[in-house]
Amino acid sequence: MNFLFDQPLPILKPALWLAVGFPLLLLILNEWITVVERRGSIYARVLRTFRNFVVPGLALVIFTRMVLQLPAEHVASRLAQTVFWTFLLTGLLRIVNDVIFGKAGLLDPDGSLSWRAKVPKLFRDLVRAVVVVIGLMVIYSWVWGHEIKGALTALGVGSVVIGLALQEPLGNIVSGLMLLFERPLDVGDWVSAQGVIGKVVEINWRSVHIETATREIHVIPNVSLYKGAFSNLSRPTTVRTEVIPMGFSYDDPPNRVKEVMLDMLRGTPGVLAEPAPAVRTVDYADFSVTYRLIFSVARQDDLGVVRDAVMTRLWYVVRREGLTIPFPIAMEYAPGESPSPPAPPPAELLREHARFRAALPAEGAQAPRVIDFAAGETVQTPEGRFEGFALILRGEAVLLAPDAAGSIVEVGELGPGECFGDQLGTGVASAHIGIRALTDLKVMVFESGAIDHLLQRQPTLAAEIGDAIESRRQAAHSARLRK
Repeated sequence: MNFLFDQPLPILKPALWLAVGFPLLLLILNEWITVVERRGSIYARVLRTFRNFVVPGLALVIFTRMVLQLPAEHVASRLAQTVFWTFLLTGLLRIVNDVIFGKAGLLDPDGSLSWRAKVPKLFRDLVRAVVVVIGLMVIYSWVWGHEIKGALTALGVGSVVIGLALQEPLGNIVSGLMLLFERPLDVGDWVSAQGVIGKVVEINWRSVHIETATREIHVIPNVSLYKGAFSNLSRPTTVRTEVIPMGFSYDDPPNRVKEVMLDMLRGTPGVLAEPAPAVRTVDYADFSVTYRLIFSVARQDDLGVVRDAVMTRLWYVVRREGLTIPFPIAMEYAPGESPSPPAPPPAELLREHARFRAALPAEGAQAPRVIDFAAGETVQTPEGRFEGFALILRGEAVLLAPDAAGSIVEVGELGPGECFGDQLGTGVASAHIGIRALTDLKVMVFESGAIDHLLQRQPTLAAEIGDAIESRRQAAHSARLRK
């Protein structure tokens, strides 16, 4: 204890500061870091850097210069200053990086990637490396009192040796810099490279990381991209055009096929109206006439979902419109054996709707049509009309009508046993509202004459249908008044 008070005052004050102030400062920083982390702030990492490196470095400088009273030219003093200024430079760079490229600035208000997120990591690393090198040279010149020229000479000789030893990694770095300057791709772009299609999620010193649709990360060296060929699916526009080849029977008139396919493409959600979808006749193959279904989507991310919707609806449309997609399969059938199981008779389909069996024609006459709609398909638009009398056998649908602003809203639902159409035979026209399939829908369409005969024999059923139509009219009228 006597030794402590025997020290001169200029030494005692900094020693007391280190003994009391240094732990107190660390305690304050610890509490601050806890509060910042609880709030989820991006500055917690910066504060940890100052606590773990900058503050101890400053304490080391004070200890060597003011407690030990070593001269500035002493090696220990210079080492302490070099450590402190290097740690301070690192902390300042981290502050700049977190402020500019922090999590809060990765997305724009519309949800798209901001310019900060699109800046390649390689560019940020390059700028950081240049600043660190310049900062270290300034620290070297200032603290050690040597000219920067000598450091540059030593750096040049060392670079030659390192370049010879790391020729291949440096090739990736140089290729990455060339890609950075040329900018043929950016983070967030969809590319096709080396047989892989995916989104660029990172560009670093060695490689480009591509995330595929199956959530895999495909790593491609920079030199491979720079020397090879790849396609940027997000340039010059994000709009992507898809081409689906499809074959139809020679018995199906081409103009009829093209008309049906165009209607299907135009009614599929996600297919852009501009550029307009198209259907082209391209070839007369061995088993079918080949067509190309051409449509566009807003971006590559939407392509998988929209293509799935097109291919799913295709089956329902082809079946409903009586078209044929032939397939070249050779099979042997026994006498009397059918290549496909026969469709169930209409009476069997009406097993759960016995009241409508009386509308079935006599044996040998033309049976009512049974058609299918895919979930999400439009059965009838509010401006259009569905000809005939349609009975829902299976599935559910929603009723649609325009509101006062012209937007289409849901005003009701339809299920098995309910009917729609214009020719209801009751003297009461069907309400002109839209119908969209909520699930896969199977519908039986009767001839109007058969329905007239049925409803004359069953006045109760006619009254129920009339009440249903009137209820739909009122729902559509209420929707038009809705703001």
